[in-house]
Amino acid sequence: MSFDEIETFLAVAEYANIARAADQLYIGQGTASSRILRLEEELGIQLFVRQKGMRNVVLTPEGEYFLPLAQQMLSLWQQAQQIKNCLIFRELRIASIDTLNRYFLSESYCNFMENNPDIQFYLQTEHSTEIHQLIENQQIDIGFVCSLHKSPNVIAKPLFREKTVLLYHAGCKFEFSRDFSDLLPQNEIYLTMGTTYDLWHQRRFPQSSVRKISIGTNSMLPDFLRDPQTWTITTQETAEMMLLQNTDLRCCPITEDPPPERTAYLLLYKYPKPWINDLCTLFLDEVVTAIKKRPYLELLYSPEEKLRK
Repeated sequence: MSFDEIETFLAVAEYANIARAADQLYIGQGTASSRILRLEEELGIQLFVRQKGMRNVVLTPEGEYFLPLAQQMLSLWQQAQQIKNCLIFRELRIASIDTLNRYFLSESYCNFMENNPDIQFYLQTEHSTEIHQLIENQQIDIGFVCSLHKSPNVIAKPLFREKTVLLYHAGCKFEFSRDFSDLLPQNEIYLTMGTTYDLWHQRRFPQSSVRKISIGTNSMLPDFLRDPQTWTITTQETAEMMLLQNTDLRCCPITEDPPPERTAYLLLYKYPKPWINDLCTLFLDEVVTAIKKRPYLELLYSPEEKLRK
């Protein structure tokens, strides 16, 4: 059955007269009658009956039953024709570890939303393991992590690398001696940064089995670095931001046997839908621009890759 047949049926039902319905549709009466006949043949039922001596037609019981269905079909057809005129909002789903969300990605999010008002954002903060699983299950489109896990359909690309530095309070003993033995292990705010960092830390600070506290995210550092005796090792980008927030803090590089650099990774699904791939490329252009503006970050991702495998 065609749109023309449904439209003609509804017009005849409304005017109860084939000639009047034909006039309203700007077609001949014979064309209108042919459409109704074809529709009845396709459905296998009689839709109208003409009473003797009357020019008008009335709906049969089957026609009455079909009427609301035809009205729905016409409405759906008209809505479908309007899709091209609608503003269709596209959605980009992103998950990141807390540190990257708080200290790096928030600026990119805001700039991207301002420049792309037709794209809806779905953002969440998760642990690295959960982000890998979300990508694997296609529940998110882009993931940002600092540690990798095996996932068969997840592509991991190095995004940027940054150095780690020592963060301590002004006036502490270490500021004047520069002797690492003056950094007491019981005053350390230990930031977990992966197995490689843990091994380095055990070698560099062999007496550090007793710590003040161990935390899993940079965002908690301001809460625990209030004591003037406390110290920590964190990424340089985080340290620079905290120096702006707390003028009592100081930072310095560890040049002798330095800690491992921290790498941030981009996670993508191995077989993305074309429109998702386009959105990811658009957002990653914004991220690359943000990385290039930050002197402490070394860009590892190449925009020219265009998300190739």
